Amino acid sequence: MLEGEIQPPSADVRQLSSGMRVLSKADGTYFHMWFCGDGRLDFTIDSEGTQVSATWTLSVIEEVMALLLGPVLGFVLRLRGVLCLHACAVAIGGFAIAVLGSSGAGKSTLAAALARRGYAILSDDRVALNHCDREWQVLPGYPRLRLWPEAIQALYGSEKGLAQVFSFSKKRFVDLTDSSDGTAWRFHRQPLALGALYVLGERKIGLSAPAIEHMRPAMATVALMTHRTIATDHLQLASDKQAREFAGLSRVAMEVPTRRVICSDRLDALPQLCDAIVEDLSVVVNL
Repeated sequence: MLEGEIQPPSADVRQLSSGMRVLSKADGTYFHMWFCGDGRLDFTIDSEGTQVSATWTLSVIEEVMALLLGPVLGFVLRLRGVLCLHACAVAIGGFAIAVLGSSGAGKSTLAAALARRGYAILSDDRVALNHCDREWQVLPGYPRLRLWPEAIQALYGSEKGLAQVFSFSKKRFVDLTDSSDGTAWRFHRQPLALGALYVLGERKIGLSAPAIEHMRPAMATVALMTHRTIATDHLQLASDKQAREFAGLSRVAMEVPTRRVICSDRLDALPQLCDAIVEDLSVVVNL
């Protein structure tokens, strides 16, 4: 029985006809996520996030995996009670930073700019958090970034030969693999303590220098709730899971420094932004 249907927000699927609905079956409640591009992709997830099934027509396996490791995985983690943010994570000085923001805010581009400086990537697009030994940790994701050609050309090189995320999209995958000659960007494969959270605000035209502002815990909690993966009020988790998620994100906001970042809309301003974030983190964690 169909109870409700919503559009899952994601920059990667904005050109797809997509949605989500709750299914009530004899053996329990399920969530149905569907995507229609060149073909049809259907994912069915049980209410505890322990089983995921997928069927598709026409779409290639690479597109199926992009969705599975993106919005589908994000929703599965939330169902399992894992705090999961729509963010990127980068390793700097033995700590992780998480960069949050709305779709198109420049999270992956900033992560790529930091990667170009030799900092390793922990995760792109989805950041899972774990509390261990009285600290919050970022869990590693999968070793690749999703970037637009303009960002690739400015930070990485030619996009020629890089796989497309979707057949209809210009966004490409950049693999993050270890390389002895230093030409490849690095991927950090172990959890790292979360040093700070950076929330990207609206990019401003003509801004001469980036600004980084402290966010009070109450406002930080709002930002974290806003930037949950598949953060929507139209499809609610069970009340007990909602309560635990809110309590967890509130605790993160209380215990981890959170900053609001105001930056330029120009790619050539990225070096200044990287400098500002690295400097800010050094103060926060006493590097």
